Amino acid sequence: MLTKRLNELFETLNATSAEIANKAGFDRTNISRIKSGKRVPHPDSVTADKLINGIFLFADTKNKHEKLCKVIGADQASSTEEIKEAMKNWLYEGYDPSLPAGSNGTSGRRRSSDKSSSHQFSERLGSAMLLAELSNVRLSKLIHADASLISRYRNGVRTPVAKSELSSKMCSVLFDHIIRNGKETELCDLMRIQVSDLEEEVFSLWLHGKDEQEDNVQAAENILGIFDTLTAENAVKLPAVADILIEDDPSTTVYYGIEGLRSAVLRFLSTAVREGVPEMYLYSDMNQSWLTLDTEFRLKWAALMFAAVKNGTHINIIHNLDRSLDEMADAIKSWLPLYMSGMIESYYCRKQRNPRFSHTMFLIPGVACIRAFQVSSADSDAIHHYYTDARSIAIFQKEYEALLKSSSPLIHPLPKYSFPIVSDIIIIQNALSFATMPENLVKSLGDRNLYESWQVSNALLLKQLETNTVHECIPLADPKTLRNGAVPIAPSFSDALHFYTPMQYAMHIRNIISLSAKYESYRFCPIPETPFSNIDLLISDNVTKITPASGQGLSFVLKHPLMCVAFQAYARTIMEKNTIDRNSIKKMLEAFT
Repeated sequence: MLTKRLNELFETLNATSAEIANKAGFDRTNISRIKSGKRVPHPDSVTADKLINGIFLFADTKNKHEKLCKVIGADQASSTEEIKEAMKNWLYEGYDPSLPAGSNGTSGRRRSSDKSSSHQFSERLGSAMLLAELSNVRLSKLIHADASLISRYRNGVRTPVAKSELSSKMCSVLFDHIIRNGKETELCDLMRIQVSDLEEEVFSLWLHGKDEQEDNVQAAENILGIFDTLTAENAVKLPAVADILIEDDPSTTVYYGIEGLRSAVLRFLSTAVREGVPEMYLYSDMNQSWLTLDTEFRLKWAALMFAAVKNGTHINIIHNLDRSLDEMADAIKSWLPLYMSGMIESYYCRKQRNPRFSHTMFLIPGVACIRAFQVSSADSDAIHHYYTDARSIAIFQKEYEALLKSSSPLIHPLPKYSFPIVSDIIIIQNALSFATMPENLVKSLGDRNLYESWQVSNALLLKQLETNTVHECIPLADPKTLRNGAVPIAPSFSDALHFYTPMQYAMHIRNIISLSAKYESYRFCPIPETPFSNIDLLISDNVTKITPASGQGLSFVLKHPLMCVAFQAYARTIMEKNTIDRNSIKKMLEAFT
């Protein structure tokens, strides 16, 4: 009965397995097995609850609430929980709950907790092995493990330690075989990412599932927190440049260890500042302790870097992102204030790093170059060569340019008014979005520049809604603050300050209700408060745009796949914590009208 009625429901709602799986929070293959009758979850199981919740959320998001209620025989005016209960009763009609688990063809009763990480890993491992066309025995031989261990992994009774040697070998072998078989598209469909974002690290994150996602959420919060605290008030006082400039010493060509590197860098940057060089090329995959652990040196480094960009020096840097997300956060923290100058272009190399060795190349074309190459574990004892001869520098410049060709943009500034047309997006910000304001409200403010910016933003939003979904996670105004005239209107889009009256706020809310009714691809999600008070976020599968309140007209775009996976996980966590059905949201909004 369940299989027949589930397929009927999918057909009525015009829903695909992938769409319901996305809302339910598990793999599409899980839905397919239930639809085909290969698996029938117990009505009291977590799987059944997730399936029913996924169908409800899909119908709610797609404005198919009426169709859902008609099929299952529920009253449209019923509460969310009543509709879900009616759906369960309809799907499982004829099921005898007094029979033991399995007697109705079910897969067992509810566990005491949500799906375990081992169960999720086993499902994803099985799917990956099918795409890789590897049996338990074949995979075990390739990673030098026992076939019975692979069997336990697939059955969900064991899970490898994430980032262990065995886990890394298994990910590499599976990933290589899937690529070799030409199954990238199928894998990306399972992972719900674009083919262009497919990398072994991203595959590993997906394969290990829940624990890795929790790490991602925490790492994303850390990175966003760095942007959130980027204010003029928090700026560190730097030493005077004149006090730290170092005279060039042509006789010194070799520097030893971390202290030697710091001395070489101060000489290098002093030369750049004194000569007002047009550009610098920077790359290092050494441990970052040479920069981060010595506070006095770090302040000198920052002072000279700021002096260089103030002089008009353009900086190209290839960041090393073969690190944990927490280490990436440390790198961003060091460099972010410099990004505000707009004089830095940052990249990450797409080629996989050789973990045996580490490299450093700091280059001023035609002037100087610091270069080092050593065993990774010997960073602290590295020998750093300082070159000033034209022939060596020309060779190193060609090497750097070759590396740059294999790199992609990491963080780059752009005007805050831009609205990149990307895939489905999630917006998290403090105030009602500028693009959703009604035209008559914008005109009534009498701000021509604001109106012209709104025309662009609104047109881009409507274009986005034609092909992709937009979720806005925004706190509603505090009624007392609104009555006191202290709720700002589009603070990021105007030099002049404008504040809502209760009537104007009601106009904006009515327009949001109208957009929700007109576009099933638009979803407003009220949140109790914004997680960050000084930044606005636009997050998609492959782009994250961060707009600081103190951004001096700039936003920052991050495109690295691992970071985007982390930001997506974070945004989904925010949405899941505040998931409300459309009818309830409408009632909340109508309270302001």
